[in-house]
Amino acid sequence: MKLLFVLLALGLSLPAFSLEVDEKLTVRILKTSETRKTLMVNRGTEDGLVEGDHARFLVTAGIVARAVCIKVAPTRSVWSVYRLVNADFLINDSVMTIKITPPVKITKDESQALVQDDTPTKLPVDPQALGIPLAEGAQDIAGDAGMLNENTSDGDLRGLEDVTIVERNFELFSFLNISGLSALTKADVGDKKFSNSQSSHHIGFGGELYSRREREWYSRFTLLGGISFMRTNAQSYNGYSATNDITEFSVGTNWHPGKMPSATYQFIPYVHLSLNVGSVRSSVSSGLNRPTDPNRLANGSTSGVSVGFGYKFYTKEGWGARAIIDYYARSEKFRRDEDDNSFNRTVAGPRFMMGISYRW
Repeated sequence: MKLLFVLLALGLSLPAFSLEVDEKLTVRILKTSETRKTLMVNRGTEDGLVEGDHARFLVTAGIVARAVCIKVAPTRSVWSVYRLVNADFLINDSVMTIKITPPVKITKDESQALVQDDTPTKLPVDPQALGIPLAEGAQDIAGDAGMLNENTSDGDLRGLEDVTIVERNFELFSFLNISGLSALTKADVGDKKFSNSQSSHHIGFGGELYSRREREWYSRFTLLGGISFMRTNAQSYNGYSATNDITEFSVGTNWHPGKMPSATYQFIPYVHLSLNVGSVRSSVSSGLNRPTDPNRLANGSTSGVSVGFGYKFYTKEGWGARAIIDYYARSEKFRRDEDDNSFNRTVAGPRFMMGISYRW
């Protein structure tokens, strides 16, 4: 108990990390309003920025603007510009340096203004045409419609749409599987082998956990777990039928190599790997009601693996869809039956799955 109080006291005594006056930080401009009086950049509290910070926006040529931070989140912030020196540099994807400055007393009396605001010109679509370097792989920000306050005009707000959903880092998803697999059964007594096609369908539910720290290397990896309910049924021409019911639990990871998993209104590629364990119930019935053809039932356990590639898509409200093609392999080990035989069955092949999801 004493140790708990000591740790709590130490935690409370640690000062909040924030940038000091004259400290510099490289930023990437993510969104600008039509007037370029409101900016969203890819730096936030993780980098020491706090609401109320004043800063100069700088490029090699000199000062671009002066602004104050009006809203801040872990990986992005919104700045209100109160002096435009060179508005042509304030464009999406441009990279510049901000230098923290002491607060500046702002006047709304234009007659007392020392410098007139620069008027933005019509810019080319490609910012590189201006000689401005672009940040590579810097899609590490989050949008939040509530992060802008009443001091920002409606016209400015229209230019700052949500670009990611990084703060919605937990996802609940469901999916439907349609597959065409092959099955091979071997008996441990004699030289009996049985092979056949095995089509199936199943439904599944799961959860996926994302990182909110998108500048870290591990942010492209997510953890997931789920449960699947599968059922296969095949019937021959003479009435014999086989039914298999599988309940399977899975744990795994998704890797997002191309785009950050928080991007909205974009197709996000991902690579999937999961390990699966569960139970199986397999039954055979004749359908002819002959004493010599009794129904048979066997129970067993399963283990397997899934490796695949797919795409995700999200809206800024958190709704999403996903599709994946994977190679799935499952091993089933049945308990000994009344004839003291045990059977091992392997099911493997490609699958295609689609599903919907919601992140919060």
